[in-house]
Amino acid sequence: MSYLDQFMQQWKTYLQQQLSLCGMNYIVSEAGDAADIKTNSLAYFSWLRTTSGANKSFDESRDEVAWIMLEKQLKAFAEKAEKGTFDLVSKLHLEENQIQIVLNFSYDDEQHIVYVS
Repeated sequence: MSYLDQFMQQWKTYLQQQLSLCGMNYIVSEAGDAADIKTNSLAYFSWLRTTSGANKSFDESRDEVAWIMLEKQLKAFAEKAEKGTFDLVSKLHLEENQIQIVLNFSYDDEQHIVYVS
């Protein structure tokens, strides 16, 4: 599984937990996991935008921006992970499956985006 896929699964797990805390269900469709993650993310971002201290001038289009920003961050971390894992495997003689990368997600209500660290 690629790092991007792994990171998307970490986001999905986080998203499912957060939706549950909000009293919402994670919806599964026949469109596939990638489409479900995006659809549920947009629903979560919409909920955050309307219930948090997010700028009241933000509309639904800002939810799409939040998704694009999250996706870009996950892709960037996946690229770094690929390079970093290769270095660790070659220098420390580790197996790739010995390396585990866990992401943290935090919501910024002023910008209405999720930061990944």
